[in-house]
Amino acid sequence: MKNWVSLLLVLAFYAAVFVVFTWPLATSFTSTFPAVLAPGHDTYGFIWNTWHFREQVLSGHNPYHTNWMFYPHGSWLIMHAYTPILGLLNLLLGHEILAVNTALLLSYALSGTGAYLLARRWVRSPLLGLLAGFVFAYSPYKLQRLPEHYNLVLTATVPFYILLFLQALEFREGRWLPLVRSWRAVAGCFGLGIITLLSDYYVLFGLLYFSLAYAAWFWFRIGQIRWRERRTWFWLLGILVSSHLFIRLLRVKHVKDNGGFWWGGDLVAYFMPPPTSRFLYWDWAARLYHNANVFNTPGSHENTLFIGYTLPLLTLVVGIVYLARRHSAPACYQDKRGRPLAWVLLVFVLLTVPALRIYGHDRLNLPTALVHFIPFINNIRCPTRWIMMVGLLLPIVAFSALEASWPTRWQSFALRTGGSVLLAVAILLEFWPQPYQRASQATAPAVFQQVAKLPGNTLVLIPLGIFDGQQQVGKMLPEHMFYQTVHRKKMPGGCLSVVNPQLFKSIDQEPVLHTLLYLQAKPDTVPPAPLTPQQVQNFLRVYKPAAFVVTPAYYNSPVYLYLRKLLKPYHFQEKMVAGYVVFAAPSGPQ
Repeated sequence: MKNWVSLLLVLAFYAAVFVVFTWPLATSFTSTFPAVLAPGHDTYGFIWNTWHFREQVLSGHNPYHTNWMFYPHGSWLIMHAYTPILGLLNLLLGHEILAVNTALLLSYALSGTGAYLLARRWVRSPLLGLLAGFVFAYSPYKLQRLPEHYNLVLTATVPFYILLFLQALEFREGRWLPLVRSWRAVAGCFGLGIITLLSDYYVLFGLLYFSLAYAAWFWFRIGQIRWRERRTWFWLLGILVSSHLFIRLLRVKHVKDNGGFWWGGDLVAYFMPPPTSRFLYWDWAARLYHNANVFNTPGSHENTLFIGYTLPLLTLVVGIVYLARRHSAPACYQDKRGRPLAWVLLVFVLLTVPALRIYGHDRLNLPTALVHFIPFINNIRCPTRWIMMVGLLLPIVAFSALEASWPTRWQSFALRTGGSVLLAVAILLEFWPQPYQRASQATAPAVFQQVAKLPGNTLVLIPLGIFDGQQQVGKMLPEHMFYQTVHRKKMPGGCLSVVNPQLFKSIDQEPVLHTLLYLQAKPDTVPPAPLTPQQVQNFLRVYKPAAFVVTPAYYNSPVYLYLRKLLKPYHFQEKMVAGYVVFAAPSGPQ
């Protein structure tokens, strides 16, 4: 009973940190959500995901297929960052904003609690254990992703999976197959894997990579390598040179890496605070963050590798002290099951920088970069996201080593506690985020509330387009997905993580949509051949539009003027709503 009370207090602590960091979100928990309010960001897509899942289930349709976008063809959502776990929660709560906020709160609180429990296997100090949980749950990487990429902060399963993994299997050096110590723990690992699959595939691959790297420690007897022998260093040099040349050959031959090297991290990013840092994002960091000579995607979230200065410096210092004084080994190294953690940590660090990029220049193709040439696996193409796993393992390794290297004069409880508090304060200041923006349905333009009242199946919104992570036709913004939860009309365009190439062709093959796309993209050119009445009537019959809406940026543009002329014979009523032009369909048959 006492253990459960302690665990609930730990959970409450991490939940309280979430409330503080996101304040005043707690005051409007059912009506607002963390967001990036600038156009073109991904926040709104996750609200749509949560809303759409419940809509499909309650209407008896497959939640992994939609015709709310790409109407009337529809699209599968298997390869989309769909976060079904949010949709399942929405089935219980019946409120997509409440479901998203609840999931975020639980994920951060459980991530911290799980990391705390994992750390306490090898870290004696409860305070350092709490700090380890804080580093994983509230790392700069996750705090930067919070208002935009909800899927990437759903990490609650990770530490609990590792706890069960260590309990489930026993590895022995030189043996490829582990011994099963607990089938119940194996089942728990499988169940957590399913939950992770419903959350995010990057986090799922984090579990898989951890399992493989952990097993590799025993498969290849890495713990028995004699680093003081010269031969060992010759072998290491040979591996690095041969892998560098082999990967260079693969790249010269244009073997598909799916952008893994393009998105790869730069070592300087480990020292670059992200824009969400309240106290450390100074002018030099802003200039570096947007430096096109250093980053392929200046200003992108994918450049962030910052884990603070205190924790890496602490790791370096305790490592030097250990080599110099040869005191007792850290607790995680004395434990056979904890011994591979430093190796697994190194693997994840190497995964973040596949080409060992330093200030924009690739220096060495690392052996870990070979994963980017493996089909299917190379869909995991953003290496910097593995900083998530670094944030879990680094504090455990560092704090375990710190406790093993406490100076003799620091044996008193007061001195150790004081040192831990100073460490916690330093890390807290490094991680503390800027205030977050919030969005709500009230931030959606009023025009969509009016469109919701109109009869008809679809809304044709100008600008019109289809967009995914690889290709774009026309212009489609993620916030249009959020607006759909307000107007509840199906749309011919759409925005998903992965879109079937045929859908890009289909929107351009429909005569009316093709003409609108052409005039939208090339307003200064001669318009295409005039549409026939039959083509327009076929479009109105198939799509049954409730309205055409032109955003303020396209008012009085060629596409607006053309649309006005096109719809006039069909008695569409034009009106202006807060800068938006609405062409509402007549109430009778068209």
